[in-house]
Amino acid sequence: MLEVRSITKTFGQLKANDAVSLKVGEGEIHALLGENGAGKSTLVKMLYGSLQPDSGQILWRGQPVTIASPSAARRTGIGMVFQHFSLFDSLSVADNIVLSLDPQFARGDIAERARELSANYGLPLNPHSMIGDLS
Repeated sequence: MLEVRSITKTFGQLKANDAVSLKVGEGEIHALLGENGAGKSTLVKMLYGSLQPDSGQILWRGQPVTIASPSAARRTGIGMVFQHFSLFDSLSVADNIVLSLDPQFARGDIAERARELSANYGLPLNPHSMIGDLS
């Protein structure tokens, strides 16, 4: 069973999740419903280790766990099926890329590789640019 107790996540002044709690039993199917910006994706990304909660607790099979990365989530037994590719406006291009990778990749190497690849495609891009600043 997966349980979330009072999970909170903020981005600056925006409180994306405010003390969210839920339980999902083995074999159960649940839907997260809400308007755009309600925090559904943020919650799921915390469960998958792509984001870290500011406070609260995640329990897996009754035991508290810290899910530090997607690979840690997979080792725990938690997987994710992505509906759409999404980016975090408040993070840089390189940081958005790093979120999808296992931790053995160095952030600096990723930034340089992103710079090279974007230039090769005629789209020179500063990997340290914030996604929200791009058009």
